[in-house]
Amino acid sequence: MKLMLWLRALIFWFLFCITIICYGIVLFVCIPFTSKEGRYAIVKKWCRMVIGLMRTICGVRYEITGMDKVPATGPVILLSKHQSGWETLAFFALVPRRLSYIYKRELHRLPIFGWGLASLGMFSVDRSEGRTAFERMKREVPEFFAHGWALVLFPEGTRTAPGASVKYKTGGVRLAIATNAPIVPIALNSGECWPKHSFLLYPGVIKVVFGDPISPEGKTPHELNEEVRSAIEGEMKLISPKYYK
Repeated sequence: MKLMLWLRALIFWFLFCITIICYGIVLFVCIPFTSKEGRYAIVKKWCRMVIGLMRTICGVRYEITGMDKVPATGPVILLSKHQSGWETLAFFALVPRRLSYIYKRELHRLPIFGWGLASLGMFSVDRSEGRTAFERMKREVPEFFAHGWALVLFPEGTRTAPGASVKYKTGGVRLAIATNAPIVPIALNSGECWPKHSFLLYPGVIKVVFGDPISPEGKTPHELNEEVRSAIEGEMKLISPKYYK
């Protein structure tokens, strides 16, 4: 059994590397000739391919509930549980909205991957900005919304192991209050199939549940953060009872 896991993982990661190089080169070559929307479509296809390879080779399947709760248009912030790299690929591949992650600008320095990422026009933050980064977000995020983007943030700040309890950061809820954008909470158990820092991927079903939109109107950051945390962690007890009692 363990040998098969290793063999499947080796095949998957080999194809992952081949496809990211090929798509990265295509994306880089297309930069002068395509719009940001066109480049986004290229990356979306690659993400779908990787999710498909994960399913076919490693047996990592998924079930998604409530994606229709994501508004088709208008401002929205998706605040999601974060257990593995799966969701960063799957949201891009599967959510029928143009998504912008809020990420560190240092990623742009990575060869091929970083260059392609920079070409998509998503919202990046420079560490040197410090506290002024949030002020810039408040100014610029409405423009992203106006152009049809939806934002994705992971309030835990980093990937957490199944069952781990960490304090939710308030950046996402403060941004929602500042822009009056509804929040869609997302619970998922991807870490059970693809643990943090793991080379191996384990067969199973990743369950993803999109919750009801939460309005920020009239709420303090603490109140809104607790409502989001409660919605996500409450759902975790249903989709991952082994780890969340």
